Amino acid sequence: MLVPLTYVGRQSNRSDGQARRIEILEATLRLIVKEGIRGVRHRAVASEANVPLSSTTYYFDDIKDLISDSLTYFAEKTLWMNKTLEQKSYALVESLRLEQKTADETQMKTFIVENLSQFICEHIKEQLAHRDDRVLEMAFHEEALRNPQLAAAISALDESFLGSIKQFFAAMGSTTANADAHQVLAIIKLLESQYLLRDVFDDKEIFAIVRSTVSHIVKAI
Repeated sequence: MLVPLTYVGRQSNRSDGQARRIEILEATLRLIVKEGIRGVRHRAVASEANVPLSSTTYYFDDIKDLISDSLTYFAEKTLWMNKTLEQKSYALVESLRLEQKTADETQMKTFIVENLSQFICEHIKEQLAHRDDRVLEMAFHEEALRNPQLAAAISALDESFLGSIKQFFAAMGSTTANADAHQVLAIIKLLESQYLLRDVFDDKEIFAIVRSTVSHIVKAI
């Protein structure tokens, strides 16, 4: 599920103007990774982007607009991962349906738990491989607590991801797909946060944690 993304800063119809605007947004993202949202200032961004200060103030007279558009730009670059996740989840549902034709209920649920747990673990591992992107996500979420404009955009993106998981469980026949999706998203975000701090990926531990959560969900379906 993709969500509509809207830029709020000044736009440019010229190719050189568009390129300059992207340079500014890229520089803003780099600054956020290095210094956090509080490091985003017009002069700092201009220096990081190697552009005149007047360029940043021309496109973004309000620093909140610059932060908001940097989130939108970041989301545009990363939302393809949500689409890929959807496609993989649909392929998993199809494999589950094929398995259902030959397995009894106990075998079927075991198959679902093992495959879904592995699927989620692979997603977490892929997310952690893009460390800077996870740092950006956390920085934007924290700033959204103070910035209503950013909060609306963050909520829309979170709902998009949540909706993809919900569709998966609905396709499996769950009558509590919304609650199931919230549980899975919660464990994904928690593990991403924990292992981002540890900077070490423990496959066995993560699989055991995820499998326990998935097992409880699947048993209720």
